Amino acid sequence: MTVLLGVLAALLAVAVGGLLVPADRRRGVALVVAFALLTAAGSLTVPTDVRGAAVAVAAGVTAAALLSPRDWPVERARASTWTLAWFAWAVGCVVAIAPSTIVFMAQLAVVGLTLSWAVATSSRADVRVFLRGLVGIGVAQVVLGVVELTVIHRPVPWGHKVLATGRSFVSDNKVLPGDLMRVEGSVGHPIPYAVLLAVCLVVVVVAERGVFSNAARWAVVPVLSTGILLSGSRSVLTAVLLALGYVVLTTDLRHRAVKIVSSVSVVVVAGALLASEVVSAVAVLVASGSYENRVGALRAVPGLVARPPTESLVGSGFGSEPELYARGLLPQEGFTVVDNQLVTTLATFGLIGLVLVVGVFVVGLTRTSRTGTAVTIVMATVLFSFDYLVWFSMSGLAFAFCALARTDGARSDDVRPHGARSDDVGHDDVRPDRVESSTLSRRRGRGSGSPA
Repeated sequence: MTVLLGVLAALLAVAVGGLLVPADRRRGVALVVAFALLTAAGSLTVPTDVRGAAVAVAAGVTAAALLSPRDWPVERARASTWTLAWFAWAVGCVVAIAPSTIVFMAQLAVVGLTLSWAVATSSRADVRVFLRGLVGIGVAQVVLGVVELTVIHRPVPWGHKVLATGRSFVSDNKVLPGDLMRVEGSVGHPIPYAVLLAVCLVVVVVAERGVFSNAARWAVVPVLSTGILLSGSRSVLTAVLLALGYVVLTTDLRHRAVKIVSSVSVVVVAGALLASEVVSAVAVLVASGSYENRVGALRAVPGLVARPPTESLVGSGFGSEPELYARGLLPQEGFTVVDNQLVTTLATFGLIGLVLVVGVFVVGLTRTSRTGTAVTIVMATVLFSFDYLVWFSMSGLAFAFCALARTDGARSDDVRPHGARSDDVGHDDVRPDRVESSTLSRRRGRGSGSPA
């Protein structure tokens, strides 16, 4: 009852406060509040009542923002539609096959859908607020990580996850020397901690000018990079490199050649200076159980597809991994975590579920803004590293950025006058031919004496 009263009080306070926020910033503020709650108290290390309250407030705040009226145009929310289809399928499968998990799946669905639709229907001002607030959350998590590493030697504030054997989850950092402990902040695990910081890093690097000043970029990028290294996640480092490679290749032609040459030069020089360390690190990675487990997950795909037709299409049910391990359909190396979201989806929700999840990411990679695409590259890459769609903060990031429409630009010369058509908005990845055509049309209109 105390938790319920706390949730109601929090929602009432947010509702009253929301009335004081301009309409075109309410979704952005709600998204920041939601992600702050989900990263601070949304993991399995958090007491159940606290986690449930945090999830309820995050979903409630975002839903309230969605009900707020808007007067700006939005693109067709293709990724949000795919997200809706995925969760409809997931909830249906849970009801039919694993009804005992319906509360958890319903929570995941409500959070994922509200975040996705809030981003898809956001104004340009909303997106600026969201991106700045998310990066602020990332910086705060780095601070927590440093405190964890140097002062209290346990995650702030919830401590380490306790495994079924009674052992706490503590592991060594294989990225940095010195036998350091991997840090996780309040996110609940070093990998999702690193993913959050990687998303923030990519956002700072790729977002349009006006969202972050150059001074902020120079200050924040080293902080976020330090946090990623302290997490000790090699797979997330790979995801960051792929996303930054996309950023370099899609930079304006005037600067692309310089960025490519400079990036290649840095890689070559670093490779020459650190060749022995790189070879040693690769050898350690290949020999590690983590690598073997991920490769084993991919080897399990033929067996999962070859199950009886109904099970192959629908899956074995949410949470059925122990049964699948017992049947020999998942890796038999003695580690009972799949560490591959696509394989887990195939196993538990079947080929149909896998197609729906892949569809969300395909749309995210092809239909979002440049910032959305860069972040989606990070989230798509780590699909092969761990099962994150059951993490509120991680699935929230994935579904939100897959739905980030072409509205993340914030240049002062792109401000749209009230009532202007959406075609006139200078989005960050609007095709040049459309911009030129629009400009010529306006000039011709003025030259022919058309009324203003």
